[in-house]
Amino acid sequence: MSDEELSPETAENTETMSDTNKNSDAVASNESLREKFRLTGDEQILKDVKPSLFAFLPMYVIALVILGAHMLFAVDWDASSDDNILVKVMIFLIELSDIGEIGFVLVMLSVTWFNRMLNGTTSGKWTTIFLLIVAFTPPVLRLDDFIAWVMGKDSGFIPLDDFSYSLFGIVWASLFTLFTIFYQRSFHYAITNHRVIFTQHLVIPGDGRRILFDNINEIRTQRTMLGAMFGYNTIICDTGSQLGIGEDAMSVSVGSAGSGATPETANGEGQITKNIFRKMFAFVTYQRTRKIDLPDPRFSFFCITNWKSIEQLLNEMHQRHSQSGILNELKDQIAESQD
Repeated sequence: MSDEELSPETAENTETMSDTNKNSDAVASNESLREKFRLTGDEQILKDVKPSLFAFLPMYVIALVILGAHMLFAVDWDASSDDNILVKVMIFLIELSDIGEIGFVLVMLSVTWFNRMLNGTTSGKWTTIFLLIVAFTPPVLRLDDFIAWVMGKDSGFIPLDDFSYSLFGIVWASLFTLFTIFYQRSFHYAITNHRVIFTQHLVIPGDGRRILFDNINEIRTQRTMLGAMFGYNTIICDTGSQLGIGEDAMSVSVGSAGSGATPETANGEGQITKNIFRKMFAFVTYQRTRKIDLPDPRFSFFCITNWKSIEQLLNEMHQRHSQSGILNELKDQIAESQD
């Protein structure tokens, strides 16, 4: 019997089984979300959302910068009198790189310093540490070869004899991209009939924050140029504690520390050495600060799409749980009981 010759009863049974399977999948998904957000008995999820695909676009740009820095040194540059300043600078850096890849190290340290100085979304400590690891990879390999030479071994502890710019550029850029994707996918937000829930399942499951609607003082949005281009926005539920929102002053942040020694008690040469190291440390840890709200993706609806519907739902639930909303609901109940 062909598909066209199926009886009405068989077709109806097939549709019923399909609907049942869909309902089962929906129930399983709902139970999974309830367990993930740790909901109470009568709590229902009204909306759940994750950050946009382009939420961490600057982090992917850093990955491209890492790849580009490696590829610049992988290119065979030819010098001539008519070359522009970029070619001459690259040739000079490559000549420096003949001694332990010093030119590449200087470029990556400059990238690390500039990224930290910007004090943007990519200026966190983990990004800085990753960039420093990338910068000092060639010296570590050279140090390993030197230790092997001193110990009279044919190869060092690290099973790599040569530093390949192309290979390491692809590896480091891919690792940074994978870490960014893993970090981005760890955030999940939900709006229930009682509260707002922010969760991050990165290493330890269950990390997050839960805010009752009556504890929210203000609901506001913060949109950037990239958000306007890619259609996402950040919604902040302000509780007055400013948790997850950093407001910075216009100043300079450095890592230098004061010394308790006085000119009379400190050795002159030692004092000069300490001052030099202190200034070098201050230069490396230089960071420009900005007077701007910096929403934390752990405690806000960070760079979400369909943000207008989320904002409307938040405003409705906030109004319903506010004192005026409760009084209006009580007024309606009294009016209904009198009728």
